[in-house]
Amino acid sequence: MTFYKRLSELKVCIVENDELLRDSMALFFRTKGCKVRAFGSAEEASPALEERPPDIVISDHGLPGLDGMTLLSRFGAGHPDAVKILIGAHPNPHLAEDAKRAGIDEALLKPFSVEEIERALERQLRDRFEGGKTAAWNR
Repeated sequence: MTFYKRLSELKVCIVENDELLRDSMALFFRTKGCKVRAFGSAEEASPALEERPPDIVISDHGLPGLDGMTLLSRFGAGHPDAVKILIGAHPNPHLAEDAKRAGIDEALLKPFSVEEIERALERQLRDRFEGGKTAAWNR
């Protein structure tokens, strides 16, 4: 199964307080056929994450109120198979390390490209669905 075929079968949740970035990411995933829900804060997203757990959660680290790392860590404790991606705006040499310790799969720095998101998801989905076999992921 191709990467985009697998991606089109998944539910994505985006938690980002920057409306333009949130809408851009949601549009990208919708064009790939994903079911997308987008929220401006962790407090908005938390009940929805538990009600209908997504396959992929992408959250900004610097959310107002509850931060993205805490949100993803709490969600991940009950949903270890979901892909969790943290995005941060400020360079922090420990962000990726802290994210891994919190059970988060990937940490990306803003500004990031669509290709960076695709590579991160491809790595994570390949490991989950194909046991790391890259041959099954033909583009």
